[in-house]
Amino acid sequence: MPNNYLILKTEQAQILCDPILNERTPLEKHDFIILTHLDFDTLDFMNNYRSSKPVYVSFELLKLIQKLTKVNLLKPVQLNLKVLPYKYAVKIGNISLTAFSNDDGQFGSMSILANGPHNTLGYCDSFYNHGNHKKRIKKWKKGFHEQNIDQLVLGSQIAPLNRPKNILSENGMQEMLTKFISKHKTKQPLTALLSPFDPERLYRYDKTAKTNQTPIIWDKNYWQILHSFYPFDDFFSVERLPEKNTNIIIQMEQSQQLKNSDTFFDPAVLHPYAVSTEGLIHQKQLCTLSQSELNEFISYINPQQVIMKKDHSSDQNHLVPTNWLKSLTITM
Repeated sequence: MPNNYLILKTEQAQILCDPILNERTPLEKHDFIILTHLDFDTLDFMNNYRSSKPVYVSFELLKLIQKLTKVNLLKPVQLNLKVLPYKYAVKIGNISLTAFSNDDGQFGSMSILANGPHNTLGYCDSFYNHGNHKKRIKKWKKGFHEQNIDQLVLGSQIAPLNRPKNILSENGMQEMLTKFISKHKTKQPLTALLSPFDPERLYRYDKTAKTNQTPIIWDKNYWQILHSFYPFDDFFSVERLPEKNTNIIIQMEQSQQLKNSDTFFDPAVLHPYAVSTEGLIHQKQLCTLSQSELNEFISYINPQQVIMKKDHSSDQNHLVPTNWLKSLTITM
C-alpha cells in the first residue's frame, strides 16, 4: 500500500485524497479522488491522470484552474472535476464528507471531515498561521473539535523544523516588496518574479507597488487573471502604461529573462529551480508550526490518534514524530 497519500475505505467505496502519481507506485483501486490543495503533486496529477472517475475540488480551486487554463498558465485539464461545497455534508459512497475552507498560502485549499460507518476522521494537509484567512482555520478547527474525531491526518510540512526559523507572513511579503523598491531607486525598470497561484497575493503586491509610486506592469496573462478576479480595479500592462513618467516594476515569468535586472523574487515561490518548462512558478510551503503551536493544536482537536504523511513536495527537514507515521489507509 502506498503511504504518501490518504485512502478512505469502506465496503462500498474507496476514496483517494491528494494522491501522488508515480510509475513505481500506481494508484490504488479507487472510485473517487479528492484534491484538497494546490502543490507540485496536484499539478502533476492534473497533467497525468487519465481516468473519467470523479475528482472533487473546492469551488475556489476549480475557479482558479479554469482561469489559469483560459490564459495558458496551465495546460488544459482533462479531469471530471466536481465541486465539494463548503460546510455541507455530501455522501460519497457511504462516507459523509464535509469540506471547510482553509488557508495554506495557496488559493482554494480545504480541510475535510469524513464520517463513515465505523470512524470519524479529520484531514488537513497544511494550514498557514500567518496568512490572510485565520478565521477560516478557526472554523474548521472548531468543527473537528466538536466531532470528537477518531483520527486526525496531517501533512508533514506543518511539523517543526530541525532548525527553527522565523515564518514569513503575508504582511511580511508586502514589506519585503516595499524594502526592495526603496533599495532600488533608479530610472531603470525593475523586474519581479511572481506566482500565478494566489491572485489575492498578486492583488496586494499591485497595491503595495502603487503605494510606493513604482507600479507593476503586468504580463498579459497575469493581467487577465487579476482582472477576472478583481474586475473593478485598474491594473497596468504594456497596453496600458502609467500616464506619469514614473519608476516601474515589470512582472515576468521566466527566471532566465531576469539575470541582468534588479529583481524582486516573491518570497512565497521556490526560486530559481521551480520554474517549469511552461514558465510556471510553484509557491513555497509556509505552514511550519513551532513545537508549542503543534502541541496546542493537537490538544485542542483532541483526536484519539494522530497520523502524519510525509509530503513528497516539501523538504525533509521536519521533525515528524515516529509514532505518527502510521498507515494512511483508513477503514471508515
